[in-house]
Amino acid sequence: MIPEALKAKWFWYSVCCVLCWGGWALVSKLGTNEISAAGMQFIFAFGFIPVAFVALALKRLEFERSLKGIAYSLGNGILAGIGGLALFAAYRSGGNTSVITVATALYPVITVMLAFLILRERLTWLQIVGLGFAVLAMVIFAL
Repeated sequence: MIPEALKAKWFWYSVCCVLCWGGWALVSKLGTNEISAAGMQFIFAFGFIPVAFVALALKRLEFERSLKGIAYSLGNGILAGIGGLALFAAYRSGGNTSVITVATALYPVITVMLAFLILRERLTWLQIVGLGFAVLAMVIFAL
């Protein structure tokens, strides 16, 4: 019998995300060997344009009316832009790509802490232990 997770849309979207982001990290490192972090960040933004057009073609564009949602979306873009610039600079600095990628891939730890503090989401004891192991793994990996 197939586990329920393998039947869920979220699982396959997550697999697609992991595959794309894995390729994205590799292409980011290769790009920063050739151009500056600022150049990477500027040109990186243009990569979203074809994706946006495909998304528009698949669904009719509905203009958003929620100012709060729009503000969150803009904040998302600003934080992603600054984070991307920092990542490209880290790759360009000559650091080990695998260590930089693992270290920056721990951003969910921050997300989980913020979700706990701001959204009042609860964590099980086992999930807290898992977070601890994730951080410990990054420290060991960096050594």
